[in-house]
Amino acid sequence: MSLLHKAMMLLTIARARGFAARAAVRAPTTRLMSAAAWEALGLNSDMSDLVSKQWPEPNAVQRAALPALLKQEDDAVVGAETGSGKTLAYLLPAAQRAVANRRKHTPYPAALVLVPNRELGTQLRRVAARLGADTQPPFTDESKLFSLEARHGGALARWPYAPGKAPDVLVATPSFAAAFDRDLDLWEGLSTLVLDEADMLLDGGFKKQLDRCLVALKRVERRREGNDDLVEDVPERCRRVVVAATLPNQGLRSVDGLVTKYFANATRCADLPMHGVVSTLEHVFESVQSDDERDAKLNDLLESTERTMVFCKTANRASAVSERLALGGIAAAPYTKDVDPERRLATLDLFASAKINVLVCTDLAARGLDLPEVKRVVQYDFATDAVSHLHRVGRAARAGAAASAVSFVDSSNTDLVAALERGDTVEHAFSRRRGLRKKLRKERV
Repeated sequence: MSLLHKAMMLLTIARARGFAARAAVRAPTTRLMSAAAWEALGLNSDMSDLVSKQWPEPNAVQRAALPALLKQEDDAVVGAETGSGKTLAYLLPAAQRAVANRRKHTPYPAALVLVPNRELGTQLRRVAARLGADTQPPFTDESKLFSLEARHGGALARWPYAPGKAPDVLVATPSFAAAFDRDLDLWEGLSTLVLDEADMLLDGGFKKQLDRCLVALKRVERRREGNDDLVEDVPERCRRVVVAATLPNQGLRSVDGLVTKYFANATRCADLPMHGVVSTLEHVFESVQSDDERDAKLNDLLESTERTMVFCKTANRASAVSERLALGGIAAAPYTKDVDPERRLATLDLFASAKINVLVCTDLAARGLDLPEVKRVVQYDFATDAVSHLHRVGRAARAGAAASAVSFVDSSNTDLVAALERGDTVEHAFSRRRGLRKKLRKERV
């Protein structure tokens, strides 16, 4: 080997070592800078370090919400478009407050997050696991900063946790929480109550159960007033946090009015653009005249293997479409209320791992599923209202990723489509014609 070649080799090795050394210094420095960005918003150092390992920088909704939720005690509304990061915006403050309560030996859950369905609870548990939370009962792993469990249903006869063994953060459906509206173990230590997907919880089938929960909380708060014998250092009043991407304020679905009624003094601490989709979502409307035309267009779209969610208006139609796709050699599976819950979760795992490429869904999948791998949403049957439309197409383009939505529309969708294409605020489309509303109520998802 010539002297020139040896010199070149030595220079290359030296450069490589220098690059490695600079990278080794840069990595911890970058992590420290990321943690500092979170800490500047009010998170303590432990929580900032945890979150920065998975999410290097807070986004717009988190920057807007965290300071208020961490430094104030008022009720709050966190509103922002779908896929914008609202979960972390409320979960981090709730968890930090819960940890503080546990260190004061509070034996009860410190935060209760109410969600409309099992799927959203499972999603929250996965987010908590990414944060390093203990999500496995009996929550004895001392190395974990906080614990979280998701519960659903209301069939349990008694409180499921031994004294002092409840998670710091309990995620539950209204049916589960309402079943224990007289059980102090659930309510006694709460410092934070979160209503996630608040428009669903406040409007429709959850209202009676939610009312029972709010009454139970007020009952405990009355006991706390001036009573030094109760849980030490738990505030007399539990903070309520309302979280939503859509709060309709017109027509029969004036949920914004219900928020004002239930939480009159709530501060809108992250009132970012709502009732819209992210700018990275490309949306196309395709005119169709029949189901045969829908099938043909869907088959054309699915020639590419992008992970796709297909929305149908009923469980029966979703199952039929899924079966037709499978017979045509497309890896598809239904995701509806008629599918066993455990099988639904298994289907999501198959979808996430690309073993199936297409989920054929009802509106059950329009909320609570954060699937970054979704690159396309197809509305085989167009949404019945603007809220459903926004939540369906919001399954794609999560966290600002590029994605597309294709909606098959016919003459019955003319008014809503025209409003959406004009870019009107969707409040104009929340109230539908009376005859159409009556027809749609007969169609069960």
